[in-house]
Amino acid sequence: MDNITNRKNINGVVNETIFQFPSIKFKVNLDEKVKEVGLNFTELSLLTGIRYASINELKNNKKVTLNLQHVLAIMVALRIKSFDELFEITFDNAEDAERFDMEANYYSSKGLPDSVLGKIEENRIKLGR
Repeated sequence: MDNITNRKNINGVVNETIFQFPSIKFKVNLDEKVKEVGLNFTELSLLTGIRYASINELKNNKKVTLNLQHVLAIMVALRIKSFDELFEITFDNAEDAERFDMEANYYSSKGLPDSVLGKIEENRIKLGR
């Protein structure tokens, strides 16, 4: 797990949700998009008003929290309409990727299974809600 998916100050339910797929990674495609339009990161910083250090952290997958205003400014500056052009999740393990895809297909065709729905009450108790 990288630093984005292994945070100590995040509640345990968030980490449990992520850790269902131990090899999952959050990938930022900012480098490719910036090159595609012919900018460098200093220019993107000046164009958006976002500190260079913040853009660099995002580009290098070191930014652990995303400011949606920053993401929106970057998307507007680069004329990106969809988050999937900028962000994606990947897996280091083919079995995790295959299981994720199978479950995603099941969820979209049949809805959440009872085992997943049961986690709602379990997590409500864990979170004290």
